[in-house]
Amino acid sequence: MLACISKNDRASLLFEELRRLNPTPLDLGSLRSSRRAQLWGAISSLSSSLAQSRSDMNFSPAVAADLQHQTEAKLAKHHLVSHVLQWGAMYPPVPKSSAVSFSIITDGPFDPEDTAYPVEWRPVRWRRNYLARQRDVYSRAEYVFALSDWARNKLIAVHSLDPARVVRIGWGPMFSVEEPNLHPAEPAYFVSIGNQWFRKGMDIVAEAGRQIHTENPTIKTLIAGLPEGLKIPAMAGVKQNPKRVPLTEVKKLIAGARGLIVASRFDASPHIIMEALQLGTPVIGTDVCGIGEVVGGPAGGRLIGVNDAVALAEAMSDLLREDVREQRTRARAAYVKFGGWKRAAQIVFDTLQLNELPIP
Repeated sequence: MLACISKNDRASLLFEELRRLNPTPLDLGSLRSSRRAQLWGAISSLSSSLAQSRSDMNFSPAVAADLQHQTEAKLAKHHLVSHVLQWGAMYPPVPKSSAVSFSIITDGPFDPEDTAYPVEWRPVRWRRNYLARQRDVYSRAEYVFALSDWARNKLIAVHSLDPARVVRIGWGPMFSVEEPNLHPAEPAYFVSIGNQWFRKGMDIVAEAGRQIHTENPTIKTLIAGLPEGLKIPAMAGVKQNPKRVPLTEVKKLIAGARGLIVASRFDASPHIIMEALQLGTPVIGTDVCGIGEVVGGPAGGRLIGVNDAVALAEAMSDLLREDVREQRTRARAAYVKFGGWKRAAQIVFDTLQLNELPIP
């Protein structure tokens, strides 16, 4: 029997799709490290940078050990489990002495040599420790399921894994809708939503939005999410909403937009792209990490370089010149072709041959 577990909530929709294919897998839910583990992790991770201290705390041995203990405790209650599917490679879900095998889902490994990695992906205090832990997890896993080709290539390069064991599955949205919105309200606006505004390139979005508004005063650009350190000056035609946006509001904003902008400097596999495409909203995205795998080509939107406000403004102008209904039909078709969590679950199902796992 398969047991599914994650250190965050992102895996819930994938696990749900797996249960639609085969109702027997156990969903053991997502984990949260205890306050005691976080305290020990924080004390042992203090540095001159608050952001770096927070990052190191999250990757600390104390937090990893706590989550591993929780995982083993959950599995101990289910003696028929033969394989564990875990989202995240911070720790192995089962000890080496266990007869239970496991596979890992990841949106990318820690790469200490990649300077493009943001602070929340790059521990300093626990650099060697975390790399060694990941290396142990990946080497022991039966399969490593990567959300993107970018992540798959990273896994093979950083950890010298057998390519046959590293399977790209794609990813999906954090909410689902049945029908696209083919008729956005006028006047048109562009939207960019995300926390950590520097990593998300919101300064570039603002400048491009200003340029577009200068050319066409009816076009506005909305930037929403937690800035986390980046202050953007007020600009004509650009509205800032510096707060965390709930999913219900995310859906509403994207559905009514002429286009979603993802100008990230680093973004492994952003769910918001899938959320936009399934709504029929085209995406303008930077060619970093896994973004280009979805946005590349005219169907899903436009692909631009990093830190290029001029190219972003030109891409926004291109979208405004196209027929809206045709454009949004193509965007929805791009989402259907990519497959979302349904296709990802099917790949996992076929790879693990879940139909052959013992049924209690």
